[in-house]
Amino acid sequence: MPFKGLILKFLMWRAFKPFETPLERALEIQVRMLSRKFRRMEGTLIGKKLGIRSGVKLEDLPVTEYDFYEPFFKSPAGDAFMYNIEDYERVRTSGTGGTEKWFMIPKFSLSRCWETGLASLFAMFHDGERVNFRFGDTVYVNVAPRPFLGGSILLRADRGTYGIVRLVPNINLSFKDKVWFFIANHAKINGAVMLASTLVSQIMHEVDGRLSLKGLLTLDSQIADVYFNEIADFAGVPPKTAYGTTEALNCTIPSVEHRLGFIFDWRRGIFEFIPVGDDVVKAERETLIPITDVEVGKTYQLVYTSIEGEITRYRIPDALTCVAKGDSAIGTDYPIFKFHSRLEKTISLQNFTRISEGEILSALTESKIPFVDFTARVQIEGGLEYLALFVECWREMSADEVEKLIHSYLYKSDRDYRDLVDFFGYVPLKVYILPRGSFMKYMEMKKASWGKVERINMREEDFRRLLSFK
Repeated sequence: MPFKGLILKFLMWRAFKPFETPLERALEIQVRMLSRKFRRMEGTLIGKKLGIRSGVKLEDLPVTEYDFYEPFFKSPAGDAFMYNIEDYERVRTSGTGGTEKWFMIPKFSLSRCWETGLASLFAMFHDGERVNFRFGDTVYVNVAPRPFLGGSILLRADRGTYGIVRLVPNINLSFKDKVWFFIANHAKINGAVMLASTLVSQIMHEVDGRLSLKGLLTLDSQIADVYFNEIADFAGVPPKTAYGTTEALNCTIPSVEHRLGFIFDWRRGIFEFIPVGDDVVKAERETLIPITDVEVGKTYQLVYTSIEGEITRYRIPDALTCVAKGDSAIGTDYPIFKFHSRLEKTISLQNFTRISEGEILSALTESKIPFVDFTARVQIEGGLEYLALFVECWREMSADEVEKLIHSYLYKSDRDYRDLVDFFGYVPLKVYILPRGSFMKYMEMKKASWGKVERINMREEDFRRLLSFK
């Protein structure tokens, strides 16, 4: 076997090896890793505020949110952190949670994300029986440049990928230019990382025939789920997905066996979970459960602890559903999750009903509306509140058509919505159709790395920009 083939075979073996470690054993290793972190944090300003001291355990510490770290991350001081300030990189969120946030991430943590990245690469090219990746394959990646997470990680790509993969295009191109690069060069591309909405709305109608990709990773899994069959037929492979956030970095790899599922990488952090019911209750220490105790079919909020950085027991406002235990293609017994929805973002109408992002998504999907994406907010007319839904479709539909379908779905499936309609005697829904390409332009403006469109109560400035696109 040629030397390059030996290198590739070794890297494939090493990439999946950590996921073959029994979960209980992985958690034992994490305890030692966390102990080293706590020894470093003891005496720092963040460590003192968390209550880290000799002998402390993770379950003794409070659940945190961004407000806890904001003073330290916005105005970094040396005595607040475990490492020298120059050993950190400032990374910015895309603002999809409503406000822009800055984080201080150790540079070596960003480099080590390529351990997970290599496993993701090989899982992306896995057809269920074998990995179809070949040395020097070209992978197209459309994520935002620095100071966003995707660009910060890609800067370390040459070191992390050992030269086995050719990444295109230039990370500093605009979102739009990256899309056109793919359209012009798709025949030379072996694998792709992009938004499903971009593929459906901007690429499918520009490319004659079908693609012949060997791997496809979509960063907006909800949209990929809606158009799963169409994407698989067009791309030549079914889409896979991974989950990541600015706080938790690149912390998962795609599941091969389970549709649009992902697997947490225990080397990237400790993952605890808060069970999510109809109402999300603020978590106390005793409500958190370890990853070993999640149940298939149940939905959870993620609480993340970095093993290498300062972020500890951080509530991430995302709901994830456990869909299986284990992936036979990868050879792991770890839980498999799917992204469910953003949390704590709902539309309240007349105090009668609260409509979530997930419910709107279900309404669009079940009604077979060919949507690219949407955003929703409350609109008041004549003293009454309306769910104002702004939708982009990839096939022409009128606002009246969409409105009737969504109203019918909500009236049948949501008792509180039905009671509101019957009690007040009006249809509390208004639909507006956005021009084709609106969300692509929005994502170009936002430069969001993980494709999380702000679907509920988008910030006013961004909303006005979205409506201005023609």
